[in-house]
Amino acid sequence: MHWKEILPSDHYIACMNDQLHETDRDILTLLYQPLIGSLAYSLYMTLSSEINRNKGKMIERSHKTLMIFTDKSLDVIFEERKKLEAIGLLNVYRKKREDEIIYYYELHPPLSAKAFFHDDMLSVFLYNRIGSKEQYLQIRNYFKIETIEDKELEVVTRSFDQVFTSVHPSEMTSQHPDMIEALSQDDTLEGRGMDSQYEMKDHQFNYTEFIANMPPFVSKAELQKDSIVRLIKQMAFLYKFTPQEMSKVVQDAMLHTDELDQEELRKQAKRRYRMKEADQPPKLGMRTQPEHLRSQKTPPKTAKEKQILYFETTSPMEYLEELSGGAKVYEGELDMIERLMFEYKLEPGVVNVLLEYITLVNDKKISKPLAFKIASHWSRKKIETVEQAMELAKKEHQKRTDFKQNKTQDPKQSVKKSYSNAVRTEPLPKWMTDENWNKEKESPDELMEAKKKAAEYKEMLRKKKRGEG
Repeated sequence: MHWKEILPSDHYIACMNDQLHETDRDILTLLYQPLIGSLAYSLYMTLSSEINRNKGKMIERSHKTLMIFTDKSLDVIFEERKKLEAIGLLNVYRKKREDEIIYYYELHPPLSAKAFFHDDMLSVFLYNRIGSKEQYLQIRNYFKIETIEDKELEVVTRSFDQVFTSVHPSEMTSQHPDMIEALSQDDTLEGRGMDSQYEMKDHQFNYTEFIANMPPFVSKAELQKDSIVRLIKQMAFLYKFTPQEMSKVVQDAMLHTDELDQEELRKQAKRRYRMKEADQPPKLGMRTQPEHLRSQKTPPKTAKEKQILYFETTSPMEYLEELSGGAKVYEGELDMIERLMFEYKLEPGVVNVLLEYITLVNDKKISKPLAFKIASHWSRKKIETVEQAMELAKKEHQKRTDFKQNKTQDPKQSVKKSYSNAVRTEPLPKWMTDENWNKEKESPDELMEAKKKAAEYKEMLRKKKRGEG
């Protein structure tokens, strides 16, 4: 009687809120298949495989296509589909679209083995299907895991705040459009709604003192909910708020309501943090190369040693200011520096080398995609010192040069050759091109000029800090 409800030409849209994992496949095969049969099992696996191979985890097909895939008639597919619905693996919806009926198939992952065997109906159903105590226990034991139950064990697991320090001010104060757009995405993502497993012991934040600072109009019971306690501790740790500061954040968030909205709390915490840190420079961007990673232990003698010393003793923010002739550094470029140091774990001196390299090969322009691409490579190579970065940059430049020469020698690239010849190339520093540079002595004139430039730059920075420039 399927023709009263569904036709081969009717379309269906199938989706799934999570992909199947290896354990899910074992559960479907060993626990669900005995209950629903091999045909319903095959129908579910066909739909889930198709969904998983497509972008967005969604497909649209006709039921005729499904008949071809399964080699079954629509009568059979319709009957097997109902088994999936009954067992909780599939929800079915429909609506009229123009002149046709569209079916929506929402697939659900199977229960965990623990949940399945704790379900009285499903476990009894499976036992009766198998018909043997030994076989039932054999299947059950397949999913059994050994646990540690020694009550005398001492818990020594580190909490999040014992291992990681809080974030840096520049990460919270960034207003770059790219970051705002990325963080504001509200798409539906894969997942089964599980809470985060990491713990926040937060020994420094006194929750009792925080509660004591709250005025009478704030519901104390609301602040004792587990989810709220966890969030407040996270916010306090993240922004380094004292109990008194955190109490003001909560008051702002609960100004017109008795319930604490978690999104509003996050918003108020960011607002207060920005007010608190408004005049602070980016902390990461102002760092210089750590002492234990500096190579210059004695006064520099050669030009190369002096260049290394400069990279090691100058912060990336100061280096960018010098590149721009003392002008204020663009906020997006500051964000880039913070990401290079925080996300890619590059040392300040290494960042300076990277910045010089990309500006030289990119016509004085700073390309964030190029910077992040190189940073990812250098991070994997574990580049920590300025000298390592300079050597790697030289090799990368040589590869680029060889590649361009090989392309221009290809007759098919004649048009590109004429274009590349028209592009002005920036002169490269000696440390990147001259193998004998470290052996050369600077002339007195060059040394005087370098000292003059350094003195002028330091004087410019001094005036800037005093507000004269």
